[in-house]
Amino acid sequence: MFNIKKNKSDISLIVLFSILPISILSGNLFINLTIVIISLVFFYKLIRKEFNILYNIESYNLFRLLLFFFLSLCINLFFSNNIYLSYPRVIKIFHIIFFVLAFKFLIINYSKTLEKIYKFWSILFLIVIIDLIFEFFVGNNILGQSSIMPGRLGSFTGEESVIGNYFFGFCLITLSFIYSKSSNIFLNLSLAIFLIIISFLIGERANFIRTFLAIILFMFFVYKVSYKIKFLSIILSLILVYSVFLNINSDYKMRYFKQIKFIFEQNGLTKYLANSQYGSHRNVAKEIFFDNPIFGVGIKNFRIESANKKYDNLDHNKNHLRVSNHPHELYYEFLSETGLFGLICFLFFIISSIILSIKNYFKEKNIYQFSAIIFVTLSILPIIPTGSFLSTYTSSIFWINFAIMMGYYNTRKS
Repeated sequence: MFNIKKNKSDISLIVLFSILPISILSGNLFINLTIVIISLVFFYKLIRKEFNILYNIESYNLFRLLLFFFLSLCINLFFSNNIYLSYPRVIKIFHIIFFVLAFKFLIINYSKTLEKIYKFWSILFLIVIIDLIFEFFVGNNILGQSSIMPGRLGSFTGEESVIGNYFFGFCLITLSFIYSKSSNIFLNLSLAIFLIIISFLIGERANFIRTFLAIILFMFFVYKVSYKIKFLSIILSLILVYSVFLNINSDYKMRYFKQIKFIFEQNGLTKYLANSQYGSHRNVAKEIFFDNPIFGVGIKNFRIESANKKYDNLDHNKNHLRVSNHPHELYYEFLSETGLFGLICFLFFIISSIILSIKNYFKEKNIYQFSAIIFVTLSILPIIPTGSFLSTYTSSIFWINFAIMMGYYNTRKS
């Protein structure tokens, strides 16, 4: 481990990572600005030889994995239909390399300070919860913003109504921090049930499924209490959700029951995809992949190619709604935009990272690493709709969890 004296660049990294959740809630400009500054500050440290990746085995293996993924995207650039659409997102991944390594640098050298960062993130997360509750009862959040979609809450994301991904990204970090400070099982179980209910109220069905699964996995593998109590806690949360909110709020009943109830019928998912806008996105993504199987049409090019007239007559009931920024499903996005080459490289990168992290968790039992493993694993589940993986908002939440997951890999305790 490096025994270093805290300098201005270290302080800058600590401050920038601390305010990262605020940047995420403030919009893409602030997200990109924060990530780029973090990467440049860390790159500056490398140039000044304050930290050497090549001689630090704790960071070198992580660097190689990130570099592999970045180079795979660089290769894909040569086959992009419109390189001018693709290259900004590839450049972003270049900055992500140093962003992730910078977080690992803090884990190695500032573990106690990192606890304060987690505390600050948890406080910000609780503020978001208060804001969501306020919006649920009043109709707009404390800043006067509101969602334009019935049965959805937007909190600080306003009309975009994408707070569910933020909630999914930081709920386990908050649960981990609370659990690390208090092992009171009543407090922890109550908080877990409470977060499930708030996630339901947000109204983003896909993110509710992920958040629900994430909290359940966290409860079962972390909380030291009988399985009977854990099962009762899950049942209690579901009863509260069903009996209180579905029965008293018609918007939630429409979103969570009437709009999707046929999915649970025989061949329900197939029928849903055949008659929905999401299904049309996936259908055209499949055709784009068949036409460009090796390298796809290029990152961020789905939005252009999905409007191609040659796909006007596809056999799908909602084909006229096929045009979108992305296919709303991770694997269709990679297949259509990066082809088999890109998907295989991504899977090698992400599965290798998860396996290494799981092995490390069984040795070190770091609760923050475990929460991030859950997040990253659930983020790559197939079928469930997703935001664009390489978009600014979605990817920033993913990469901070990835940084936590791999940051603790092969890192000795201070």
